Amino acid sequence: MPLPASPPVDPTSPFASMRGHHTAIRYPNFVAARSFWVDVMDWRVLQTWPYGELTLAYVSPPAQDDFHLEILAGPGAAPQQVYGDVDASLAASGFNHVCLSVDSVDDTLAVLRARGVDVVNAPFEIDDISARLAFFRDPWGNMFELSERTGHVHP
Repeated sequence: MPLPASPPVDPTSPFASMRGHHTAIRYPNFVAARSFWVDVMDWRVLQTWPYGELTLAYVSPPAQDDFHLEILAGPGAAPQQVYGDVDASLAASGFNHVCLSVDSVDDTLAVLRARGVDVVNAPFEIDDISARLAFFRDPWGNMFELSERTGHVHP
């Protein structure tokens, strides 16, 4: 089933200027986090800067300039709960995952597996949102969703 039409925009809202820009993830080691995103995932470093004892960086997907992941890295990061699968992660409140749109979930997973990335779940489809989905995680347990528009229309 295709997604419904978007509700009308409200340019009169006091928050009308809000736009998504980035999401930030806390990592214990900058060099390792940067290596994962740049060397494994082919993302590009936009900017790097210090913040106290931390090193921060904006990294962007290989072919997108208007979304960034902010790496917040350095001492003091406690390990997080790593869930065995996506369903288990739904029991916890708070940050769950970042979704990344792809042309092909299966092709993307093949490359991720070849590069040693931990794939969390086999691909599955949700007809209600016309999407084929899969999840992977970085070496620290942060989950990322891959979403492919399927275009299926079911009665």
